[in-house]
Amino acid sequence: MRLRRRRLGRCGGLLVAVGAILLNAGCESTDKMDDWFEGGEMQPASSDTLQLTARILAAKGKTQQAGFVLDRMLDEYPDQIGTYAEGASVLLVEGRVSDAEDLLDRGLEVLPGNPVLLNDRGMVRLLSGNLAGATADFNAALTADPVDADYVANAALGAALEGDEARAVRLWSRVLSKQDVDRNLAIARAARVRFSSGS
Repeated sequence: MRLRRRRLGRCGGLLVAVGAILLNAGCESTDKMDDWFEGGEMQPASSDTLQLTARILAAKGKTQQAGFVLDRMLDEYPDQIGTYAEGASVLLVEGRVSDAEDLLDRGLEVLPGNPVLLNDRGMVRLLSGNLAGATADFNAALTADPVDADYVANAALGAALEGDEARAVRLWSRVLSKQDVDRNLAIARAARVRFSSGS
């Protein structure tokens, strides 16, 4: 962390030197430019800014740095959905499925019944092979927001994997074409073996 600060300090010194050269060269400044250079008080980073930063870092494979940003989000924005949803995404990139579920559990303690977090935890549980838990989360997300297409589709997926094809077809038909419903049903049938074997 100290190295990064030193680099920024050097960069800042370079900017000051360039600025001094420009001013000595006789550049005129307007009030508008003076205002821009003077700026104002630095504003703290918003939760959206931190969330986007964590997403970009994780996408570049810099998951450790993304983790530092997410820790900051947990400290500064513990009541924001993105703190937990984005954090779980970063943990999944690292292959830390159990930790992602724990983080979403923590988010649901702070924001009980939140459909985004329920749906995300359902996906994480599905990844870990916990079909009953995933289906319960998908159904809870759908109950909380019955018109969101993602929640409808995921509740249908849970039903299909559990063997309740009639419910799966009813739900998928709300958001997909018949051809896509048939294709999803075939995929779910093939995947059902994985969950019935408990692996």
